Amino acid sequence: MTPLRTSSGPRRRTVALASAAGAVLATIVPVGLASPAALAAAPGTPASSPWSDSGYQPRPGDWRPYVLAPAGHDVAPVSVLSADPRGGAVQGDPEGALGGRPVRLVSKGDRTQSPLLTFDFGKEVGGRIRVHLAGASTTPPTLHVCFSESRQFAALTPQANNGEAAYAPGCDTANIWTGYPGVTYGYDADSHTLSLDPSKLPATVTDAQLRGGFRYATLFLDGPGWVDVDGVSLAFDAAPKQANPADYKGWFLSSDNELNKIWYAGAYTVQMDTWMSGTAKSWPYAAGEPDHSDAQVPYADPGQEVIFDGAKRDRIVWQGDLAVQAPVTYLSTDDLAAVDNSLSSLSAQQLSDGYVPAESLVGQHNEDEIRTYGEYVTWFVYNHYQHWLYTGDRAYLDRWWPSLTKAMTWLESVRGQDPQGLIAFGAAGSCGHYGYSDCGHETYVNALYARNLDEMAELAGARGLAGDAATYAARSTALKKAVNDQLWDGATGAYRLSRETPDVYPQDANATAVLTGVADAGQAQRAMDYLHANSWSTHGALTVSPSAPKSAIGPMYEPLPSGFEASARLAVPDPSGGTQASGLQLMRSFWGYMLSKDPGSTWWEKADAAGDPGIGQFTSLAHGWASGPTVTLTGQVLGVAPTGAGFAAYAVVPHPAGLTWAQGSVPTPHGDIAVSWRALAQGFQLQATAPAGTSGRLAVPTQGRKVSVRLDGRLVWDGSAAAGSAKATSDGQYVYVDGVTAGHHVLHAQNL
Repeated sequence: MTPLRTSSGPRRRTVALASAAGAVLATIVPVGLASPAALAAAPGTPASSPWSDSGYQPRPGDWRPYVLAPAGHDVAPVSVLSADPRGGAVQGDPEGALGGRPVRLVSKGDRTQSPLLTFDFGKEVGGRIRVHLAGASTTPPTLHVCFSESRQFAALTPQANNGEAAYAPGCDTANIWTGYPGVTYGYDADSHTLSLDPSKLPATVTDAQLRGGFRYATLFLDGPGWVDVDGVSLAFDAAPKQANPADYKGWFLSSDNELNKIWYAGAYTVQMDTWMSGTAKSWPYAAGEPDHSDAQVPYADPGQEVIFDGAKRDRIVWQGDLAVQAPVTYLSTDDLAAVDNSLSSLSAQQLSDGYVPAESLVGQHNEDEIRTYGEYVTWFVYNHYQHWLYTGDRAYLDRWWPSLTKAMTWLESVRGQDPQGLIAFGAAGSCGHYGYSDCGHETYVNALYARNLDEMAELAGARGLAGDAATYAARSTALKKAVNDQLWDGATGAYRLSRETPDVYPQDANATAVLTGVADAGQAQRAMDYLHANSWSTHGALTVSPSAPKSAIGPMYEPLPSGFEASARLAVPDPSGGTQASGLQLMRSFWGYMLSKDPGSTWWEKADAAGDPGIGQFTSLAHGWASGPTVTLTGQVLGVAPTGAGFAAYAVVPHPAGLTWAQGSVPTPHGDIAVSWRALAQGFQLQATAPAGTSGRLAVPTQGRKVSVRLDGRLVWDGSAAAGSAKATSDGQYVYVDGVTAGHHVLHAQNL
């Protein structure tokens, strides 16, 4: 699990191959394997694809081959993965089931003897499966379909998934009550039954219930008889309001093929998490109840989408997940209505004391967690600030401003209980985090709250509340000082987990201290050096050093804080370029590793220290909180970020980190901002085109060299100072030009 509107404002626009199967597939006859872009071999797609061609070279402007989303909402498998007769028979060429040539599945008994026919969609998909049947025996067996996001956790041997294969062969589990690691299966909670009438065949039978996220679909029979299968397809129900899910409004491209794939896999993961608000999951409690996704998210518009944490599960909206998913959405599909509906539904759940539940209160399980996650109140504030920054929607801000101030009052009341001025959630009974529980006075949650105070100061200023803005700013200054005084270990060069656990220096503490401005430049560099030296391992960055004293947070691979760390590394002032380059190295290592595994197209919820999905078959493998690199690549590597509400002010500050070029487009309420840059042998060139109604800051990196800089051919920096009346400055790492007007501009740096 993830412990894890319609606006009246101004912005209204149209809206790897998989891992080896090993013993799991030892008894199965393989028919064909496909990578996510075996899609590249599908009709209408190019022969050469970044997803299937190991030698693929990115070409400026050619970003569409990276898009994983389908062009419409009808999707077909790309291959038959396997056909296993078991105690029955598979008659005919299994591949015929993809091309209108019937393959007969014959069962001689119950589901434990049924033949299995497994289809590979080549990537993560979701929706309602459709099977075309050419015929069936007079008394047909019951036809079932099982789903799995990976081959590793498809229950195809008796031992798999705690005995699931006896009930639902080919399934992983989305049901916490049967199949969660350590829970033995006692009934079929995961397969879907396809109703058929032999007197009305041939016909297409359609699943009455959607399955949120899967790559593989396995047909099996229960009872004696046969069916002839000659077609399988899927009603792709993710991103339902996007008529053409592949039609991105924003995009990114660079000289690095792997990083490009990482950007698009992140965008696709969030699309896979975007569904109608009436398709949430209310985890079942009644014995024998099958899993289903048909609950309504409280307070959400039932006619609109929301963004769930995961496609398979939990299938509810979470504050912390939305903190990553919303910016990804703004930068890719620009599906603002889905963000608005999600954020409004969570906001409307606020309790009378100002506390905001972390998740959609769908079902008793979520109701039981209503006060568990104090951390997520900070993400509630952050999400509203990001919404304001990206959309400039004043009406939306005004609507929820009282809720924001109440949430901040609750957070400040918690901090006020500590004479030393730090937050701890023990007394409030809200110690839960994104992946662990800790009741101490932590660097991580205090850094998040310090950022909230800065955000609220800015929002209060925008609303003309100067006194409130000053109060929030003063509290932020005091809190940052308290964190540094109490939690920075100068001897070690890193931030502690908490006052109560002073000898553990976790990833989340150090990354967020950098990102929230708690750490100064020297502390930021030392903290990143500490993590690199102590917590990096085979597949990326661990939550804590393997040699650290035992704690609740690992070591493991957590995509959410790993995304923080990658971003923090790019944020460190870095004359040598090594720390910023290590941010891209972390992306290639951890996210590249996930791409090499199933489903090879979307990001995992978590991974254990061995690099396997962290909670086995229950792990979500299309989890939006892991999509942080998509935001980082646009906002820091390409360098485009809003600095004023709705991009009325923006900055383009590239972080090349070893790349030779990058380009992209960012949708804004005023129109698109298009940017490209190239690192040259003797300098750097940036081009930017911005719409009317915006004012920008453009920057070129100097890497500590002396450079002259020209804007549209006019000298603005002579190597030491601004030339003439140009609004140019330098901090030794960049030359900045402010007040750049709308239109197309070229900023060129020449080494001196």
